[in-house]
Amino acid sequence: MAIFNNKLLDISGSLGMLSLYKRRDSDKLIARTKGGATRKQIQKSPKFALTRLNNDEFGDAARGGCAIRLAIFHIRHLADYNFTPTLNSLCRSIMKMDTHRPLGIRKTEFSEHRHLLNGFNLNKRYPFNHVVKPPVYCTVERNTSSATVQLPELTPGINLSLPWQHPMYRIVLSIGIIEDGGADSDYAAKAPMLINQPVTTGWRLAAQAYKGEVIVLQPETLKKLRDDETLVVSIGIEMGTLISDAVIERVKYAGSGKILITG
Repeated sequence: MAIFNNKLLDISGSLGMLSLYKRRDSDKLIARTKGGATRKQIQKSPKFALTRLNNDEFGDAARGGCAIRLAIFHIRHLADYNFTPTLNSLCRSIMKMDTHRPLGIRKTEFSEHRHLLNGFNLNKRYPFNHVVKPPVYCTVERNTSSATVQLPELTPGINLSLPWQHPMYRIVLSIGIIEDGGADSDYAAKAPMLINQPVTTGWRLAAQAYKGEVIVLQPETLKKLRDDETLVVSIGIEMGTLISDAVIERVKYAGSGKILITG
């Protein structure tokens, strides 16, 4: 390993057989030769049997994260960072809680640990709870795959804090289904996701109070959830701008969302 002290050499990445990078605890450029096992060795060699088992589980955790992304399809545009790695890591943590199966074939049992998804935020700068401060209550009915959401009264500047400089806002709600998975590499696509059209409140002026209301979310065809299925209820707040006296357009990159509850 070599360390460069010349500040004029400010590059990173690959250069021939060298990899150039910086560490968080230093402003010096570090160079090391490329090495490590080949792809074929990892796939075939007995020395990498444990690595292959871990890779299988990382892949299954990623598929679990993909299933959740589909279930919250109608609010994921409100995210202000790439939440996919965080979601995959959460699925990996749930997989590690499977003590009944050995490494490599453990399952992401959402049905056993679905509470760990509650409150998953899509935003770092303005989390949903910092924008809509009162609790949003929700009950889930598994026999019909439906949810009843009680939206609270909101008063801008008191319990509703809108950091975006746009004139309108509204609440958006949706439901989706995820199922347990793991060793079966096709589990994420094995059953169709139940993704209904989102339900939104009416647009309101950013300075206008909202009286609150009860909203029922349900699929077009009522469905009783299996034991290995989990209903995911998501919520978000969108900002809008006036295009004309009768047309309001949603503003991109303004808003906040989260997984409200699972059941």
